[in-house]
Amino acid sequence: MVQQTSFSHIPNNTHEKWWKDACLRRNVIHCLGISLCVYYLGYDQNLLNGLQAIPQWKEYFHHPSSSQLGLATASIFFPAVVTAFMGDWISGRYGRKWGIRLGAGLIIVGSFVNAFAHDFPMFIGSRWIIGAGGGITKVCAPALLHEIAHPRLRATLGATYYAFAYVGGVFAAWLCFSGLYIKSSWSWRYPTLFQLAGPVIVIALLFDIPESPRFLLHKGKEDEALRVLAKAHANGQTDDQLVQYELREIKASLAVEQASKQTSYLDFFRTPANRRRLFVICIISVGTNWVGNGIISYYLSPILKLVGVTKPVEVSAINGCLALWNLVIATTVAQYVDRIGRRPLWLTSTAGMLLSYCVVMALSATFAKTHQAGIGIAVIPFLFIFFGFYDIAWTIQCYSYTTEILPYDLRTKGLAIFVCVQNLALAFNTYVNPIALSAIQWRYYGVYIATLSIMLVIIYFFFPEIKGLTIDEISLVFDQGTRGDRRLAVAQLGADESSDMGKDIREEPEMKQDVDLRV
Repeated sequence: MVQQTSFSHIPNNTHEKWWKDACLRRNVIHCLGISLCVYYLGYDQNLLNGLQAIPQWKEYFHHPSSSQLGLATASIFFPAVVTAFMGDWISGRYGRKWGIRLGAGLIIVGSFVNAFAHDFPMFIGSRWIIGAGGGITKVCAPALLHEIAHPRLRATLGATYYAFAYVGGVFAAWLCFSGLYIKSSWSWRYPTLFQLAGPVIVIALLFDIPESPRFLLHKGKEDEALRVLAKAHANGQTDDQLVQYELREIKASLAVEQASKQTSYLDFFRTPANRRRLFVICIISVGTNWVGNGIISYYLSPILKLVGVTKPVEVSAINGCLALWNLVIATTVAQYVDRIGRRPLWLTSTAGMLLSYCVVMALSATFAKTHQAGIGIAVIPFLFIFFGFYDIAWTIQCYSYTTEILPYDLRTKGLAIFVCVQNLALAFNTYVNPIALSAIQWRYYGVYIATLSIMLVIIYFFFPEIKGLTIDEISLVFDQGTRGDRRLAVAQLGADESSDMGKDIREEPEMKQDVDLRV
């Protein structure tokens, strides 16, 4: 895929195809490894769906009620409301990697306890431990990924980050499916135990993954930051022109942020641009689970029951196929995010989900009146269509877009706010969903139709386009709110006004270079 960017014409000691270049292959492996930080979350969504279809799990825990299921589901989100801010503090003081280590370690401990729970309170308590770790990793991981990714690959790798939740989802769904054929409590214990697989891989890879060069520069370690950039982006060549350009741009960006003294959470309220950032962050964080996906992600079994699909094997098979479908759609579209643009994906995704939900509600209402099997079955493909639309923006852009629009000094603070608000919304939503679905059944879908309609209007008016820019340029473009400020952003970050490179960047922003962005 060919993509014009603000840095396209700058020479770089790498092959244009990442898979033919040693340092880019390593960079991709590092970024995909960091993406496994969200493995636990996708695993959890499909794990709870799968467990509800396993008779031994329901019998072992004495057939949990709707309110108990809601509490169990929501329990993984409550701790992150607090630990997200711990992630910001650790990330800013000790580095992104230490935050990821701590968070991944907690997820491993929680998964182990969860698998060997002997009663429902212990099952819920172990999920609190998992949620505490997840709150930390979800702040530190996307920041590190965007800050070490090669600029040619950053948009694609950033979009792939949250798509990796579906890697966990696929494993959970099919492990639960296989658990149907085990007659002991291991039918649900062994799928539960495998939630620790992702964080184990992450901790192993962290021994090779570099620290963020922006963090190192922020701490005054310029030589180390240069070595990291050179090793990750230019096969170790410290005088590489792109590496030098990145180094100057990071230093200029940090200087701009330090001059504005953006160091606290109150800074989100002090300028129009930051207030807009805060508004967009909160909309995305709430929307990730308030656009109708949450009820399907965690409560597929009762939804299918409403349309006559009740056999455990059928429910588990649909759950597994839906997980595979989500993984394929999300990872495929992530390859083209910087070519298509962020706004078209946001708008298409939300409009498509709205139409799909209208059809699902209409079919469910008709089935409730007629009980015709054909109408009930017709709901199933529209669940897949709905998630296809969800994946092209709300999956791949929720963390990447949030990370991109934040300047360095506010990046992990903004991510902490994102994770906090997201988990508050998720906890409330997942607790209420089974109760409301049980009480008013298909009519509950109308709430999400209204929510989607509101989200579509907000996205149209408040989400700017940011494609084709470096992560440091994006913060300046977002301040103005339009795609047309590329020239201003690039020029403002030109640290050396007299350098030939700075002059080229300002005078020739439209130069093109064929760059292969596929991952």
